[in-house]
Amino acid sequence: MTHVVMLPAMVSGATAGRSPRRFVAIRIGLVLAAGLSLVASTSGVLALSQEAAIENCRMSVGKPIVQACMRASGGRGSIEQCRAQATPKVRACVVAALNAANGRANVAVAIPTEAAPKVSAADARPAGFVAPPRSIADITTILDNEKPDLKKIEETQADADAEPTGKESRADLAQFYLERGNARAELGRLADAIADGTKAVEAGKGAVNPNLMGRLVQFLVQQYSAAGDPKRALELSQRLLTTASNKGAKGYALGANFQIAQIMLQMGDVRQAEAYIRRNDAFINEARTSGMPAMRQSYAIYGQNWESAIESGNALIFEARGQFAEAEKAFRLSEQRKRAGMKAMLNDAENPPSESSLLLAADYSTLGQARMKARQGRLAEAEVDARRALLARLKDTGKYHAATPRFVMGLADIMVEQGRYADAEKLVRVAIDINRTIGVTPEAYSSVQLLSQLGSILNFQRKYEDAIAVYAEIDKAIANWDPQRRQAFEINGSRVTSLYASGQTEAGIAVAQQLVKRAAGRSGDQHFDTASARGFLAYGLMLAGRDDEALREFKAAIPVMMASSRENADDDDTTVVAARSQRLQSTVEAYFRLLAKDRDNGGAGDVGAETFGLADAIRGHSVQQALAASSARSTVKDPALAALVRKEQDLTKQVNAQLGTLNNVLSLPSGQRDEKGVLAINASINELRAARNKARQEINQKFPAYADLVSPKPPSVQDIKAVLADGEAMLSFYFGRDGSFVWAVPRNGPVAFAEVKATSGDIESKVRKLREALEPQAAMISDIPAFDVQLGHDLYSLLLKPVENGWKESRSLIVVCRCCRQRHRR
Repeated sequence: MTHVVMLPAMVSGATAGRSPRRFVAIRIGLVLAAGLSLVASTSGVLALSQEAAIENCRMSVGKPIVQACMRASGGRGSIEQCRAQATPKVRACVVAALNAANGRANVAVAIPTEAAPKVSAADARPAGFVAPPRSIADITTILDNEKPDLKKIEETQADADAEPTGKESRADLAQFYLERGNARAELGRLADAIADGTKAVEAGKGAVNPNLMGRLVQFLVQQYSAAGDPKRALELSQRLLTTASNKGAKGYALGANFQIAQIMLQMGDVRQAEAYIRRNDAFINEARTSGMPAMRQSYAIYGQNWESAIESGNALIFEARGQFAEAEKAFRLSEQRKRAGMKAMLNDAENPPSESSLLLAADYSTLGQARMKARQGRLAEAEVDARRALLARLKDTGKYHAATPRFVMGLADIMVEQGRYADAEKLVRVAIDINRTIGVTPEAYSSVQLLSQLGSILNFQRKYEDAIAVYAEIDKAIANWDPQRRQAFEINGSRVTSLYASGQTEAGIAVAQQLVKRAAGRSGDQHFDTASARGFLAYGLMLAGRDDEALREFKAAIPVMMASSRENADDDDTTVVAARSQRLQSTVEAYFRLLAKDRDNGGAGDVGAETFGLADAIRGHSVQQALAASSARSTVKDPALAALVRKEQDLTKQVNAQLGTLNNVLSLPSGQRDEKGVLAINASINELRAARNKARQEINQKFPAYADLVSPKPPSVQDIKAVLADGEAMLSFYFGRDGSFVWAVPRNGPVAFAEVKATSGDIESKVRKLREALEPQAAMISDIPAFDVQLGHDLYSLLLKPVENGWKESRSLIVVCRCCRQRHRR
């Protein structure tokens, strides 16, 4: 996860300090009025002026100290040394006196009502909420109609390739390398950007003021973070905190603490991350309450922006802990404060940032709200916010800008969660086109990540040949990457799926075996990711005719996948989340096909009974998930039950968030991650799971009816037989994406089980055609089509005949399918 915080005296090259031809460089010095040399520009409106406080403290505190010092030396001591002894106490006296006389309550500056954007409430749609259109034609029309500004793109590339003249001073050279590094970062040239950041810091040592040095170090931190080197980024962020202790650069402490918190989360240490975010509380409390004239003046200008940074930090921690409603609120307040503080920043700040950079920071907070709403299942509202953020970016900077792909992908992620894969594909292709047009290199991480997301979405749509072509493009782009860095893109389930679909079974098996080994090493055998990898391997073994090996892998994978299906981590990459849900279904369907094949070949065992309960569990999985969500909670009338349900669901979200953090940490090379942090996050997950399981047990014991509603146990074959009357049988159909199956359960006798040689789409088309005679759209009797007897017989042969032994002696059939539960009599 990445958050952007815009602060005065805390400016990143990635968000503000780009080429002077396009952005105004920010050089704002945040002055903390603890020194005695500051001039109080607002003393006329304060109860005690700074000059008066200094004079009072000099006479009441400083003079006695100096006199005592001189007496102790017999009058032979240095008056300057004696004054130096007095200075700290005089300074403390001045601060205390001004705070006592002019200080304020610890209350944040109010958000002007006219500056607050209209946003939906955290847990309910507003009265005027209108769902977005079920099409992205309006967005794509805007994107398609905009043409690239070739002159602007050429300027960026020229900035990235510029060379120093050799006549620059060290300070000017530091500024040159910062600006060139910014241009290179925009183009995805991370190695070059890191080299320029390093040169800028070296050139600036002793030659630039602390404020500019803070900017140089901060730029370098962001490049190392983007390059996947959190340890180096952390080292430099700690250095930035040291820089922030200097007068004129203290505002960087807010940003440095935030950046360190992000890195700590990347390395898996949520508690340390929160500790650094909490460090900013002391700064904001002083800024709010200070009676010092300069701080009061600074808070009047920068207060909204500082408060926005505090909210962004809160959102960072809330999201990491899975507290998505709280994170949504913090992102909303962050956006409101960013927008509310823009006028003062632009009009009153010294060397103000560009308006575009301030708008960009606000739009990132809007995108954060969209992400949090999506994670709460409020996808329509999430889409509204994602659209709002993207349209704002297009209005401000246009399509062909380095930041635009991220906002395009913010909307694409929500399309994936809604299952609108064709729309998501269009958006990803737009993002790829933007990157290529503005000159981002193919080997840049952002370029490869976009291609990987496109590959996953193509697989969702079964465009396997297209996906294979995308993966070939990825392989070419990452050929010169470090081997450990390449693994995430070379070894993944989406690639395995494409290899199988294109007939490269042995190659797919080889990748699947690596995937199992890596997942087991990271997460253990009982984790969903390991079980999912085994599912990929099992499918390939089945395709290769290695049925016994496939059966063994299926039996190891499916129980773990079922048990942990409610614990699929919320991931920044929504294609991963969607893939996990599909993976469970596809693995079970492949297992059924293998068992059906084994039965046809004379295999032993009651396959029908073994598979029946599993099919019912898969059928009801989405329903159970929906009932367990907030919609179910809203129907709870008992306050005690409502509190328990809220507690259990919140703990589940926190477990999911922690699992997502753990997955991110484990994706780092071993030399880059903090093993102590890994242990700490595992311990935290175990604590949260224990608390959640305790809440579930309490719900089961005290409110069994509700427990059965949200998590019904699938009936066994014996349960079904017990309720069937004489002459009755139950037909159960499972129509899936990759395969369909039918079970016939008679009151007496074995269960009949068979694979249906058709997909859900095939069945739907046949049934729709057959019903044209029963539900005619005809004005006259002569227009009614004849009943298609042959098609009816085909459906009988397809659906009923394979399990005829299980129902032919029955007078009544109870039919259950994936989409309906109906009773039919014959």
